[in-house]
Amino acid sequence: MFENVLIANDDSQLVKNAMRYTANAFPDSRYHILNVIDTSDESIPYTDIIMDDLRKASKRAIKDGIDILKEMGVEIARKAVREGTPGEEIIDYSNENDIDLIVIGTQSKQGIQKFEIGDTCMYTLEHSSIPVLVFDAIVDIKRPEKILHPTSETHRSLGAGYLAIKLVKHFDGSLKVLSLRGGHETQSAHKKLLEFADKNHIKYKIRSCAVKPHEEIIREAKKSDLIVGSLARPGLKYELRKIYPPFAVGELEREILIEARKPILFETG
Repeated sequence: MFENVLIANDDSQLVKNAMRYTANAFPDSRYHILNVIDTSDESIPYTDIIMDDLRKASKRAIKDGIDILKEMGVEIARKAVREGTPGEEIIDYSNENDIDLIVIGTQSKQGIQKFEIGDTCMYTLEHSSIPVLVFDAIVDIKRPEKILHPTSETHRSLGAGYLAIKLVKHFDGSLKVLSLRGGHETQSAHKKLLEFADKNHIKYKIRSCAVKPHEEIIREAKKSDLIVGSLARPGLKYELRKIYPPFAVGELEREILIEARKPILFETG
């Protein structure tokens, strides 16, 4: 399904769980482990002693990651340690190494996972051109057979729709599609997805969300194993995302990230 998977490993329990989940879901992929020593805070004097400690911690994170992936029986393609701003280094590494999927936690081990999304996660979502699998909670290690796909039903969300169908086929699972809104492109986009689903022998049926889409998505997420969505959406803000990257992630996506408590695979292209 994915040839090269990048794990952004900060040695937190959240990401360790994410590594096991991903390796179990995609055992045939080749795995890259990256740990970034964050030297972006200019207020910190990075003395030799401090850098020594940071590099030792980074080596431990890489070793822990390798141990987990060996335990899961998957192929380890490469391990790497970089210094700089974590989000920037993750994107640079993925571009340089033909990565197909980035796996990341919403927060580092120092962060408050439940209430906010970390800068590294947000930067990765804002700048990635490949799918990003995001974890905000410790989850059961299982095949994600129940896929939830919220969609705006426009051509911009087609990529996520195709990806959701491919995943359902890959896992021999089931698909639940929630429509967030309609538009002038809805009928054409819907037809394309129906044809693709039919070709792959997947049942594709859309159900409209209630007045508050976010509440319905969260409710359905509790019954699902994996959420597959798109960052693409109608509106001027998304059009301006390349000028102002924070516009790449909307309020609905932020709410789902924080509250769903399930892995979310974002199609970011």
